[in-house]
Formats: sequence, C-alpha cells, structure tokens
Amino acid sequence: MLYITANPKDINILPEYDKDPRVVQNLIDGVNRTRDDVHMWLTPFTTGRNHCITMTFAQPYSIALIRIWNYNKSRIHSFRGARDVDITLDGKLIFRGEIARACGGIEGGTEAFGDTILFSVEEEILEAVSRNDEAYEGDALEDISWEENLDIHRPNTATIADDHDDGDRPFTRACGIINEVEEQQHQLSALDLMNSVDKEVSLLKGKHLKLNFMQTWGDLHYLGLTGLEVFGIDGQSIPLHVNMITADPQDLHSLSGHERDDRTLDKLIDGTNVTISDEHMWLVPFTSGQQHLVNIEFPQPITISGIRIWNYNKNVDDTYRGAKIVHVEIDGRVISPTDGYLLRKGLGNCHFDFCQEISFMPTDHMSPRHKNLNSARSISTDQPNLCYETVPMPSGFIYQLQLFSTWGDPYYIGLNGLQFYDSSFNQILLEENNIAAYPDSVNVLNPNQQTDVRTPDKLIDGINDTNDGAHMWLAPVLPSIVNKVYVIFDQPTTVSMIKIWNYNKTPSRATKDFALLVDELLVCNGTLPAVSTASRGILPTCDIPQPYHTILFSGDQDILQKEKHTIISVDAFAKIVSKWSFLSSHSHLTILISLFIPFLFHLITSFLTLTLSP
Repeated sequence: MLYITANPKDINILPEYDKDPRVVQNLIDGVNRTRDDVHMWLTPFTTGRNHCITMTFAQPYSIALIRIWNYNKSRIHSFRGARDVDITLDGKLIFRGEIARACGGIEGGTEAFGDTILFSVEEEILEAVSRNDEAYEGDALEDISWEENLDIHRPNTATIADDHDDGDRPFTRACGIINEVEEQQHQLSALDLMNSVDKEVSLLKGKHLKLNFMQTWGDLHYLGLTGLEVFGIDGQSIPLHVNMITADPQDLHSLSGHERDDRTLDKLIDGTNVTISDEHMWLVPFTSGQQHLVNIEFPQPITISGIRIWNYNKNVDDTYRGAKIVHVEIDGRVISPTDGYLLRKGLGNCHFDFCQEISFMPTDHMSPRHKNLNSARSISTDQPNLCYETVPMPSGFIYQLQLFSTWGDPYYIGLNGLQFYDSSFNQILLEENNIAAYPDSVNVLNPNQQTDVRTPDKLIDGINDTNDGAHMWLAPVLPSIVNKVYVIFDQPTTVSMIKIWNYNKTPSRATKDFALLVDELLVCNGTLPAVSTASRGILPTCDIPQPYHTILFSGDQDILQKEKHTIISVDAFAKIVSKWSFLSSHSHLTILISLFIPFLFHLITSFLTLTLSP
C-alpha cells in the first residue's frame, strides 16, 4: 500500500482553480507514457522554495530503482517539468541531481520522458526488475542532453514578470477542464462518433500489419526510414519488440560490402527517431516496381488506429532515400487508399520532431480541421484592377517562413501571430504540434532558466493584435543561422492565403525580409511592414494602420477587394521559381532543377568575369 501527498498540494490551492484534475495521486495511477495532462501532477512553482512529494509505504522496502516521468503535456509545456531534485529515504539523502526534461511526445525510450535512478548494479536485482517492469531498458539507459548553452553577449529581454505588469502567474488549464454543459456535449458527441464508427473500427482489428513501401522520394537504389510506431484507438503507442517485426528485404547485409552495416530493422523501433545519425535508421536495397515490406505480428488481435513515421533523415541529400508511398493491410484487408498513403520527406536536420501521423480512421469521421483541408471552392480567375499578381496556390506538408532581417534590432526577431487558410478560404485550425521554430525561442540562450513565455505556440493562440508579450513569439538572432518558423501538416495541404501579424511589443524586433518555402521549394519572398506606432483611432486624413499583412495565392475578386490594403507585394523571381517548383514537385525534375539553377548562375558569373577581366 502506498500513500502519496504533496506540498504545495496542486494548483487547486490557487483562487482561480477548484477542480483541476492534475493532482498528486496521478503520479501513481500507472499511466506514464502519455501527453494527457489528466494523468499528471501540476503545482504552483515559486523560485527558491521547496516543492515536496511524500510517499509512505505500509512496510519497509529496499529501493533498487526509481523512475521519474517528467511533465510531458507537450514540447512547450515540458519546460514545466522538475529539474533539480533531492530524494531522501527516512530522512537520509539518497540522491541529489538533475532530471532530464520530457520530450513532449509519446515516442522514444524512457530516457525521452525523464530519468531512471539506479541504486544497484547487481545482475540478479536488475534481472528481477526487468521481469517485472515493462519500461525497463537495462543497458540502453542513457542520459541524453541535446541543448547547448550559448554564450552570446546580448541585451536581456523580458521574462514572465516583464510581460505581465502585475506579475500574475500565467493561467493554465488541463485539457479535461471545461464547464458542465460543454462536458455533456463533448460526451454526447464522442458517443455518437463511437457508435457511427463501430463497423469501421472492426475492420482495423487484427494480428498482422503489413506495410508495403513502393516508392522513394527520388533515390533509385535505396529506401529507408528512421522510426516507426503503431498506435491504437486511444492514440497511445502499441509496444513493439524485435521478435514481432520482419522485413523483405531485411537490410543491406545481402549486398556485398555491406555485411556489417548498422542500418538494420531493429533501428525502426529503438526509440531514437529525431536524429540525423544513420546508425539509428533502417535502409534496404530499392528496386522500382517491387515490394519492400515491413510485417508486424502481434500476439493477439488488436485494434490498430494508425502509424507514426519518421522518414529517412541522414542529411538533406539522403532524404531522397525516404519512403514516399506506403500501402497498408491488416490481416490481408487493404486499409490504405488505392494510391496508398503519401509520406512526408525527411528534413535532413532536427529543427523539430518530424513525425508524421497517418490515421486509418475513415475520412467521414475526421475532425473539422482535417475535413476542410480537402474542401474546394470555385475560384474566379478574373483579376480586378489591383497592382498585385498572385502566386498559384501551393500545396505541401511543411510551410517554412525564413526570416532574414529585422527592422533594426540586431539581437532578437519576432512575430505576433499566423493564420493559414485552405483552398475555400476557411481558416485552418492549427495546434501545438503544427507549429515549430528554429531557434525555438529566447529560452535557448539559457537552458537553466526556461521562463520566457514567448514561445512558438503563441503564434497560433488566436490573440494576435496585442502588445502583451505573453501572446507573441521571440527568438535570438544567432551567427550563421537563419531564423525559421515551420507550420507542419501530416497530409498535403493547399493554402489560399496566410495572414501575418508582425512583432508589436518592440517594433525594431519585428520581421522585415522573409521568404516562404513549401517542402523546401521557394514560393515567394518579400518585405513584411513594421507595426505602425500611429493611433488606432479614426483618422480621416491618414491611412488606417493595418494590424496584419496577407500573402495571397488567389485571384478571387472578393478576397482581393477585402484584403487589398493588407496584401504583401512578393518578389517576381520567386514567382518564376515557384511555377517551376509546382510542375516538378512530384517528379525527379525537382532534383534536376535544384542542380540546374546554381549551375546556370555559375555559368553567367564566369562569363561576366571573363568578359570584364583586363
């Protein structure tokens, strides 16, 4: 029997909370590998004070291992996790040290969720632990720290207290905390959904999962992946073991000279997925038109709701070895569309978690956010009399804003907000997993003090026209690094326009010159106007300051008229490149064009040099 208490107890001690489910009893409810914060504990934090958890056993025990699962709601909220920890047993200090931050996801080994503290190295004891603890990984335990302490001299920027003049604690809410009416509506909607998909879900139950990878992103000789997860109806990962998975071809060992290649099948499920190290990847010979199979055999029939894929990511060039199309079968029943599922190409870097989630659930029961991505609208091609030429609507997985300069500040660059719209001009509702930045925020400057609230999730919180720093994103300008903001989708998404709110708190830190890339192909570039310091009142003799600016990819007259004062003029060369890109985005011409443009530039430069030289 185990009795657990905490001091401070939980966030319900604060006046604005009374029924928050993040109580200390959640720490021993057995649900650990999760992002659902109703299985977590959260308490107010005060610098310099102790925050204690006390566990009392009914009888004396010898402790061999303590595993700490840190706070893991999301990548952003993982910064709330405990760091410096003292552990005492009957008043005697048995551990003092630093606990790793959780990854914010549900993939990876236990090292991705916190730390495991061992008090014994005796083989008998470790063997006993391994038999009784499914999460135990033995020799695979390792302490990985990917953050670097950047020693850069720059002026200080605001923390939480600076952004809130009254110093109030930022409000937080567990995902389960909604009012009674909303809760009832949510439960009824969930019940209706489950009743409507019962038949479809039954098709997803089976013992044998077959994945057939038919195409690469351009490589003619090799096909590979970095990581693979299978998840159930609740979204939780289904544990996979090496003896459950086979492949054909198995790996590169069948090729002469590759008998000791590290890129073997077990690397797909080793938990190290966000990496550019190919020793954690799987690679096989590729033959066009042939099958390249991964088979997973479960001990008993299980409901398989989807898969998560990390594509081959060794470097930018080798991402073309990544799988492009996968066909899926469960117990011989075809689950995937006729043309298979389209997989996202790897990045060649680790600027964010590049996991792609593919759901096998029927599209009729997709969320509204996913439904509106596939909607269509009749777009007028007649251009009104406006000095603006539209770029064709781009479609892709990853939209990347490259930010080249500010309006004066040499140290920091920021934005207030972003909104993306689908081909029907409906706003695409973005979530935290859809947004990332590199560098992430000013918090990268001091990993020991993760207190600045201006993180990438603020770009999509819906509060954009504001001077409150708690609803903005700010990042450092670092030498030889281009600041980037990523909007990531799990399926190709067509965008008709993008609205951008520039950084408002300190206008000199606002973004100036930028480029937009879709799946690494340049679509447009231009200049984002700074935020006007003029009054927001009615000024009959002056232009009204615009709170946001628009990148428009449509000639629709109604939209053009509505947004004519906010449209950003984009560079003509970018338009030409974008047209080439769209023609080649799904063929081998992509590689040829990417090589041809620098070669052409080199020829012109060489010709001018020879001509003008004395």
